[in-house]
Amino acid sequence: MASAGPDRAASIGRRTLLQWTGGVIGLGTLGIPSGTAGAFAAPVDGPVSMAMHIHGSFSEGMASMDAHLFQAQRLGVDVVWWTDHDFRAAAFGYRTAVGLESESEPEGPWDWTWTPVVSGDIEGSHQFVEAPHSPDEAGGALQLTARAGASREWASYALQAVSANLLYSTSYYDTTLSLDVLPQALSTDAQVVVEVVSSYRAASHGRPAGQYRMQYRLSSGGPGRHLEAGGLLGVVSLPAGPAGTWQRIDMDLRADHEALWPDTVSFDASLVQLLIGVRARRGATATAVADRLRFARTRTGGSDALAALRTAMRANSARYPDVTQYAASEVSLVKHLNAFGGDRVLPEYDMAYPVKDTDDTKQRAAVDFLHEHGAVVSINHPLSDSRGASALATRLITTNGNGADVIEIGTKADLATLEQVYDIAARNAVFLTANGASDDHDGDDWLSTTPPDARWLTSVWSASRGKTDLCDALRAGRAWFYDPLRWRGEFDLLVDGVTSMGGVHFTSRRKVAVEVTATRLGRSATLELVVGRCDSAGVEQLSAVDVRTSVPAADVVGGRWATGVQVADGIYVRVMVRSRRGIVVGFSNPVWVLPPAQASRVTVPAARLRS
Repeated sequence: MASAGPDRAASIGRRTLLQWTGGVIGLGTLGIPSGTAGAFAAPVDGPVSMAMHIHGSFSEGMASMDAHLFQAQRLGVDVVWWTDHDFRAAAFGYRTAVGLESESEPEGPWDWTWTPVVSGDIEGSHQFVEAPHSPDEAGGALQLTARAGASREWASYALQAVSANLLYSTSYYDTTLSLDVLPQALSTDAQVVVEVVSSYRAASHGRPAGQYRMQYRLSSGGPGRHLEAGGLLGVVSLPAGPAGTWQRIDMDLRADHEALWPDTVSFDASLVQLLIGVRARRGATATAVADRLRFARTRTGGSDALAALRTAMRANSARYPDVTQYAASEVSLVKHLNAFGGDRVLPEYDMAYPVKDTDDTKQRAAVDFLHEHGAVVSINHPLSDSRGASALATRLITTNGNGADVIEIGTKADLATLEQVYDIAARNAVFLTANGASDDHDGDDWLSTTPPDARWLTSVWSASRGKTDLCDALRAGRAWFYDPLRWRGEFDLLVDGVTSMGGVHFTSRRKVAVEVTATRLGRSATLELVVGRCDSAGVEQLSAVDVRTSVPAADVVGGRWATGVQVADGIYVRVMVRSRRGIVVGFSNPVWVLPPAQASRVTVPAARLRS
């Protein structure tokens, strides 16, 4: 009897394993008392915990590196891998100008539109006009008009820039904005406003945690800078020229950030959102025309972005010295891949605009390129662009995991579905390290992530926090992932006292001893042993075949439990921790146990062959 396919969870009983082992499993072999199956591995230093898929200010979200590092420090996480999208960090294909000539301004396949945003007691409107327009520009311009109510409180009418594929959101470390403005009716109570919504940061220097913003205000007043909103809003005041006279305002985002918040890392700030509008109070009317929004960036590619990222890492390391940081990347214009370690050389794109190519051969070419440059490569959120779980399982089998080293099984998708896919691949001797990641773009609270399945961290048994050691551990499968809110223990497996978690064990024995390390189990937790068939059945039998044994936490004495299992034609063995409600909160990598006859039929990475 085979389990259900990967599109729905399977429930496989002990009878399944009896059938495919020929009935020789026997009573008691799934519960040999701890200590009778052989000695446990010698004690090693503690594992290294890692956040492996984290987006800071070089991606499109509101997170800062500071915010993530605060969360990592709070949870005692050892290592953060910065995996910002490669093309976003490089601003590849990003907008350099918007004419402000119409509601929609496409460039290549990507559109740019505007969404009105109203705040407070105000009546506002906008229109795109043929005249007046900037003498430096052809075409039309944007006219904004708003009349405030009688309140002394400021109210605003603005247009929020909406760029398809978010093609202006990235770190603003090298970015200057410029805008041509024609004041028509401005005063101390009526202003033009350009607002940059930036990154979320932890509480600091008397400021609360929150998302930082900068407002450039053009009015009849004088120049200056100051903070409002508890320090989260930085204001840059600019004097308006005479009514009816065009002027160009230049906004050096990093320089102004440094002046407003000198205690923060200015390289670690993102242009998340952009608004252009007017604001008024006390019954005043604000009217102005704006033309040609420009983005001037000095970066010329990924190497410049990497240098800026490292600058931010160095500055942040002084604030969070207990967290080790590594620059990695999410290669994002193919089916997404994370690249860890290596020489940090990334693929170049031969396209005019950033459009993801979901062809499997393109992903494989990127994997091969990254391997040539020494990287460990992870398949990210693998159900994305996969046309369902069955198609994903088929692809992993027919391409041997598309050449990757790691696959995100703990991610934002349903874990039960990805578990089935992983087990089908494991049945077919596809040796991929399962890891867990949050793919967090916000950084506000790692423990409150919704859904809970997006909360995963990964730990590895590594000789050190050094990048080479961590990458070696990933290649070898010496890893497990876990929900840090519900379980923060340690996992390991040892087969016949020789082969540990992640390894491939060839033996002519019919039965092997399996020793499990699972620490810090709560009283209500359950250890689950999964023993699955590894027979390289191929895509004709697209299912996992396994038997699962639940072990109460009370039976895991001193964090250890032992058993014996039949090898038959080949198996893999892994373990999970389930909470009182049956939710998976910890997931180990397997040990594959194969008869010698399979050695010539499977390709085992060298890192997984150890004794």
